[in-house]
Formats: sequence, structure tokens, C-alpha cells
Amino acid sequence: MPKTPIDKLAELIPQLVEEARLLREDNQRLQKEAKSYRVDLERFQRDDVKLQNRVKRLGELESVQKRLEKDQTKIRSTVKNLLAGIEKIRVSL
Repeated sequence: MPKTPIDKLAELIPQLVEEARLLREDNQRLQKEAKSYRVDLERFQRDDVKLQNRVKRLGELESVQKRLEKDQTKIRSTVKNLLAGIEKIRVSL
């Protein structure tokens, strides 16, 4: 005997209910996953800001180091000249 549309519909209802349950579970899992990704993103953004600040500070320190190296070279030259002058004075005495 052929199935009536009502019988066919009655057979489909449990399948649809199960599919709806699976979709809800997937939705909940995806929401948790999305929340986890948002937390990770926020942490990465904070880390990025920290790293940018460190890179900026490193650049500043490199500039200071170059300036100090130039000053050191000038001071060495001045000391050599002073020592040479002192040596000339000592020799002439």
C-alpha cells in the first residue's frame, strides 16, 4: 500500500528534529571556537603593541649607541692629541 503524504511527513519529522539538534550542536561549537579566536586575536593585538613599542625603543637605543660611538671616536682623537702634546712638552723639557 502506498504511503500517504502524512505518513511520509511523519517519517521525515524525526530526521528533521535530529538535523536541527546537530545544527544546534554545530552552532554552539562554532560559537565557542569563534570566542576562542576573538580571545586569541585580542592577545595577539596586545602582543603586537608591545612588540611595536620594543622595536621603537630598540631604534632609539641604536641611535643613542651610534651617537655614543661618534662621541667615543672624538674623545679618543682628543686624548691622542693631548697625549702627543704632553709628549712634545716632555721631550722639550
